[in-house]
Amino acid sequence: MGSVSILLVRPLVAALGAAGPEAEPGAQPGLDAFFRATGLTAQLLADDDARISAPQHAAAWAEALRLAGDRALPLRVAAALPAGAFGVVEHVCRAAPTLGEALRRWVRYLNLLDDTVAVGLEVEEDRALLRVERESEAPAPAAHELRWALAARYARELPAEPVRPLAVEFAHPAPDDPAPFAARLEAPVHFGADATQLVLPRAALAARLAPADPAPLAVLARAADELARQAAVDPPMTQQVKRALPEALRSDDAQVESVAKQLGVAVRSLQRRLKDEATSFQAAREEVRRALAQRYLDEGLATAEISFLLGFSEPAAFLRAFKRWTGQTPVERRAQRSAAAAPA
Repeated sequence: MGSVSILLVRPLVAALGAAGPEAEPGAQPGLDAFFRATGLTAQLLADDDARISAPQHAAAWAEALRLAGDRALPLRVAAALPAGAFGVVEHVCRAAPTLGEALRRWVRYLNLLDDTVAVGLEVEEDRALLRVERESEAPAPAAHELRWALAARYARELPAEPVRPLAVEFAHPAPDDPAPFAARLEAPVHFGADATQLVLPRAALAARLAPADPAPLAVLARAADELARQAAVDPPMTQQVKRALPEALRSDDAQVESVAKQLGVAVRSLQRRLKDEATSFQAAREEVRRALAQRYLDEGLATAEISFLLGFSEPAAFLRAFKRWTGQTPVERRAQRSAAAAPA
C-alpha cells in the first residue's frame, strides 16, 4: 500500500493551532482529538524520517478537516507553508533552472514524500499536464488539493514572470462551496473530472527560475538520489521499530515494552500493527541485529564489543546467532572480506 512521510502531516498539525511537532498531548483538545483519531503521536511527528500508512494519512486529513471546520483547509495550508517544509525534495526542486525541470524533479522524487500515489508530467501540444497516474489505495482528496495549490503558488512565485494554470481538475466531488478554490488557485477549477491534474501552458515549462549555484545543487541531487535508493520497502510501523532498535540495543533495552514507549504507542497496538505488516517485534529485532552485526564487523569492532552493542547476554550467544544468520563465524567473514579486498 505504500507510506507517506511525516513531513506531509506536520502542516496539518500546525493548521490546527499546535505549537509544532514538539507539542505534547494534553496541550490542546484539538490536537488530542487528532492523535486519538489517527493513531499518531507527538514523538512520531518529531521524527523527520518517520512514515505513516496510507490509511493514517487519509485519517489525518479527514480529522484535520473536521476539527478545523474549514473545507478550504488545503488552500490555507498551502498559503502558510514556509519554505523548506518538505526537506531535500523541495530544495532540489527550488534549485532547478526552469519551472519544467522543477516539476520533473518533483515527479521523480515524490516517492520520498508519498509513494502511495504516482504523478506524471505529460506534454500535449500547447499544454503541460501534471497528472495523478496512480491513486492511493486509501485516497485523501484534500492532499491533492494541497499539492495543486502548492504547485500553483510556486508557479506564481518562483519564475521571473508569474505562471498561472489554465485549469485545475479533481476527480473527487466538489465541496459545498468551491468558490475559494478558483479564487486561490487563480484558474478555472473543475471537480468530478476524469483525472486529477493541473494544466499549464506548455511554454511555462521554459520559465526561468532564480539562478541556482551548481555546487549545492549537485549535493542536493546526490542526497535525493541516495534517499531514493534507500527508500525503505518496509511498511510504516516496521520502519519505526527498526529505527528505534539500534539505540535500544546499545542501551540493552530492546524489549517490546521499551520500544513501544519510545514510539508513543501501546504494546498491543504495536504488536497488532506489526502483525498486520506480516512481521513481529522479534523478527524486526533479529533483522536489525543481523544488519548491525555485519556492519560492526566490517568496521573492525571486536566480537565482544559487537555482542555488547547488540544486547547479547554474552559473546558466545552472539557467535551462535552470527553463525545462524550467515553460515559463517565472524573470523571467517573477516577473512573472506580481507581476501576480497586484497590486490590481485
